[in-house]
Formats: sequence, C-alpha cells, structure tokens
Amino acid sequence: MTILKCGTSKKNIVPPSDIGDNYMAGYLMMMAPKIKGVHDPIKPIFARAMVLSDGKTKIALVSVECIGLLADFIDRVRDRLSAYDYGGRQIYVWATHTHAGPDTMGLWGPLIGVNGINKKYQFFLIESIVQAVVEAEQNLEDAELYLAKSNLEKLIENYRIEDDINGALKVLKFISNDKLIGSLWTYSAQPEMTTRENVSISGDYPGLVCDMIEKEFGGVSLFGLGLCGSQSPIYCEGGYEKMESFAKEVFSEIQNIFPKAIKLEESPLEIRHRRVDMKLENPDFLFLFGIGIFERELKEDDTTKSTISKIRIGNLNIVHIPGEPFPGLFTKILENNSEKETMFISNSNDSLGYFIPLDQYSLKPQVWVDDIVDGKFIGHETESIGKEAAEVVRKTVRDLFVYKTVLAFGTHADDLTIWSGGTLKKLSTEGNKLICVRITDDYWDCVGITAEQGYKRNRKEVERAYKRLGAEEIVHLDYPTDTLVGVDYMELRKKLIYLIRKYKPDIVVSFDLNGTDEENMDHVITAQAVNEACWQSSLDLCYPEHFDEGLGIHTVGERYLFARNPTVINFHVDITDFIDDKIQAISEHKTVLKNWFHQYLLLARANRLYIELLEEDVPNAIRVNLLVKLVYGETGKKYGVKYAEEYNKIGAGFLEDLASD
Repeated sequence: MTILKCGTSKKNIVPPSDIGDNYMAGYLMMMAPKIKGVHDPIKPIFARAMVLSDGKTKIALVSVECIGLLADFIDRVRDRLSAYDYGGRQIYVWATHTHAGPDTMGLWGPLIGVNGINKKYQFFLIESIVQAVVEAEQNLEDAELYLAKSNLEKLIENYRIEDDINGALKVLKFISNDKLIGSLWTYSAQPEMTTRENVSISGDYPGLVCDMIEKEFGGVSLFGLGLCGSQSPIYCEGGYEKMESFAKEVFSEIQNIFPKAIKLEESPLEIRHRRVDMKLENPDFLFLFGIGIFERELKEDDTTKSTISKIRIGNLNIVHIPGEPFPGLFTKILENNSEKETMFISNSNDSLGYFIPLDQYSLKPQVWVDDIVDGKFIGHETESIGKEAAEVVRKTVRDLFVYKTVLAFGTHADDLTIWSGGTLKKLSTEGNKLICVRITDDYWDCVGITAEQGYKRNRKEVERAYKRLGAEEIVHLDYPTDTLVGVDYMELRKKLIYLIRKYKPDIVVSFDLNGTDEENMDHVITAQAVNEACWQSSLDLCYPEHFDEGLGIHTVGERYLFARNPTVINFHVDITDFIDDKIQAISEHKTVLKNWFHQYLLLARANRLYIELLEEDVPNAIRVNLLVKLVYGETGKKYGVKYAEEYNKIGAGFLEDLASD
C-alpha cells in the first residue's frame, strides 16, 4: 500500500533592510512608489512550502506572497533545487498575486522603461524558497488527505459578466496522527484590497487567512488563487480595514467547512507536465521585451515557452495555470470531468496575464477610466498576451484530463526502448496504461553464447526493460528472429488484430513504412502488419471468430510511428525528464547490446577504423549513456528542448478540420 507523506515549512520574505530600494507592485506600472515597510510587522509576507512524497515521486509546492513570478525566475529555482534531487516537473512555485508586495516581475519600476526588480531581493527570494522546500522535505510525515469545500459567491464580483461567478472555496487538509501538518486552500477573488496609494507590504486577504488557519488549526497553510480572471473582491481597493473584514468572512466559512472535510485517496501521486509555446500578440508585451523589461527568451515568431501541469493525488486533480484564467475557459472541461475533484492554481510557474475565452475576447477593449461613473473595468485584453494563448491553455488542460491505453509493438527486444523508450515511460508515468508486444524471440541476437542461452536471457532482459518503462503487461509472440519475411504474413496480422481488439488501444506505437534504407526485413514486415491491423481491426467481417471470445471491433485513434531513416516527421515528444529512464531501460538489454556493439566493432575494423567507444575497455553503460544522449540530444535541439523523440503521427487526418471542439 502506497503511503503519502507530507512536510511543510515557511520563510519570511520581507525584503531585508540592507539590500536597497524595492518598488510596490500591483497598480502603478512603471511609475511605482518605493516600499516603506510592512503594514503589520506581526503579519509579514511568506514563502510557504509543502513537499509531498509517495516513496517514488516527490513534489514541491510553494506559494509566494508576491504579485507574480516569471518562468525565468522559476528556472533559477529549479536549478537550485536540482541539487536536492528535484526534476523540473516536480516543482510548482506560484504567486498569491498580492498587490502589496515587492516588484518580482520588473513591471513596476520608478520610471517608464526601468525594470523594478531588486536583484539582491531576487537572490534572497530564491534562497528563501529553496530553504523552505528543503526544510519541508526534512519534516515529512505519513499523512491522510481530506477535502473541504464550499461556494462563496457573495464576496466576489465579475467585472465582465455580472452573473458569471466562480466562488469555489476548497481546502485540502494533510493530517498525521490527528494533527494538521499543512493545508492548501484556493479561492478566486483577486488579492487587490489595498489602495493605489499604499506603500506598505501585505499578503492581502490570503495572507491574513493563512495566518488565521495556522493559529487556529496548526500547520502551514498555502494559498492558491483559483479561476480569478475578471473576478475581484467586493471590497476591491477598499483598504486595510475592508481587507480585515473580507479575510474574516472567508475564514468564517473555512471554519464552517473544516470539520466537514471528506477523506480522499492518497494514491496515485501523478504528474502531467506540458511545455507549450505561447504567442505574444499584444504589442504592449512585445514592447516590454523590446526595451528589456522582460529578459526571458522570445523566439522570432514572437512565442515564448511556458508550462501547464496537472498533479493527481488519488481522485483529486490540481491544475497549474501560468497566468490568470477566466472561469469560463474551463466550463466544458469541468462538466465533462464532474466526477473528479479539481482545484485550479493561477500564476503557477509563470505569470503571463489573463487567459480570456474566445467568446469573451473583445478586439476593442475598454480600458480603465478613473472618472467613469458606476463603470466596470472590462479591459483585461490589455493585460493578456493574446487570444491564441488562451486556446493553448484550454486545449492543453483538456488533454491533461484524458487517459489512454497505449499498445506498443516492437520487432526485437530493444526496438521500443531505443526508438520510443522516453515516450513510453512518459505516457505510463502519467497514468496511461501501457502494454508492450515483442514479436520475435531474438534467437540470433547474441554473441559468445548458444542460441538457447540467448533466447532465455533476452526474454528476461526484455521483461526488465519494459517494466522499467512502466508496462503493465508484456506479450511475447516468439516468432524466430530475422525470419519474418518467410513466415505466414496473414497469421501474423491476425494475431496483431486480435491484440488490438483485446486491449483496445487509443495509441499504437511501432515502425513506420515511410523509412528509407531499412535493411532489416523484420522491421519492414512489422510496419506493414501493424499498420494494416490498426484499421482492419475495425472491420466487422474481419476474423469474426474473435467475437466468439467476447471481443469487438476497435479503431485505433493515433499511431506514433518511428523509423531508422524517417521521411515523414510531424510530431515530437519532449523526453528531457525521462532520458535517464530510457537509458536504464536500454541498458537492461545486455545480451542484445553486446551483440550490437560487437557488430559495429566488426564493421569499424572492416573499414580500418579505430573507435574507442566500441573497444572492450569501455563499459557498456558508458557507451549507452553517451550514444543515447548524443542522438536524442541532437533531436531535441530541433525542437528547443534538451532531449526528444520524433515520429510520424497518424491521427484523424482531415476529420480534425471538420470536427467541432
């Protein structure tokens, strides 16, 4: 049984007095006042950290009481935490979006065109976040998970569509031996209670509520801003007195629902992490890049990279959005996944402004006019990077909720690990079901041992390799290796159709017929048989005897096809986070690898070449590591990632152009 562990910590992140001036972020862009202290020294601002672990996967969650944090800042945090065995997909740092903290994005400088970031404060903030995570991990305890929830609409106004209110208030409780270790709560009212004249630091209402939770219930309390786009508190810019009143009302509701929390499952602990390209259509944002306010990379096509993620704990989904989404952006997604508990956290791992649904996006936005009578601010488009980005966010989140069955066909023991090991590990790690099929017995793929020894060793090694990739089932068809050109093709294809009907895959991974110079006929026959089987498995009159066993027709949705020398490449998978898994899986094929290196050594000597990588005094593990990282590193460069695998992806084709979303 998997046991969830939780640990928490927090660090005061008020700027030290000896690091120079900091400018107030939130309202007066590029003409911001200097900060002149903390509104209430007893209630400073914090970076609060929570680490979750199930023994295999650990995740760092950090809420930071500031206006926003850009991806380049998060990357620096990731670099520091990599020393503590955290990969990029394991780290989630978000801003609570208080409008009463130091400038952490560069937008609130003293003059137009002057970046407002205090670099000494940035170093201090990074170190504070890292230390909070390290301490949280040191504090890990076995934990049970509970969820309390309510709908608190009365405290929120939607400045775009008056009746479209998302008042979801959700509180996660992590309990150990009847003690609250930590809590994570989300609400959708933007923390903008302070006035535009304010020069004092405050965590706004979330900071006050976190303090109340910690004092009354214990532990460390993290706040995440929910679906906040266009949603403001009813006391927006009402000042500190109204802020206190608002916080008390929110906390009163938390007190009401806290004892009513329902226990959730703690397993599995799963991460789905997507790197995406965001198009900057807003000329104001492009101007900020042009004058150096933003220092992050911007491509020639005006796109910048960001991330969208989903963490699953049991049946709970926590979705991380790199900006401020409007509630309507995910209406259909939530309706289609109503049986799942879902929490949204805005401004997580990036802060790219508002994400506005297409049906609400106005090409002629009205901007804030101070003297407008009884007016409502509806100019969020001026703080959005563009409508294309919102669609990227929506479609990516939609896909994060879809789980698939993957059926991978390899001819020989090492085909799947070499060509698609990173992809298969990524898919299985994200909760998809993986079944791997080896078509031949690798009878000849050995050197220095008998054929029977080679057969037995390869079978054991392929089992270990595919299990490393996350395969739930492994099927061996045991055709004699390197003889498929002479076997009964119709019988082979029938077996593949049977497997497709049995496992009903959404995705099939195998060889592509569009490769060139393929001298291994086993690969060619496999490509032909697998790709034929993918569509023939949907024919009613094709092998009806399968139906007598309770099987039915099945159509494969997508095919990821690889080849030795591909001629069609239209899809890639970023395997940066899984390159080591790929190498470990390949390294399990000791018998095949020994033969593979031996064959290339013979080829080198036949051409009178000396290649140290192939000589006996270099261990196989080093050879595999060097070769895999070299080859798939070159592939990654094409797509702006560290490591990648590429495919000819076959989907619905022209039907995708006809379909409604």
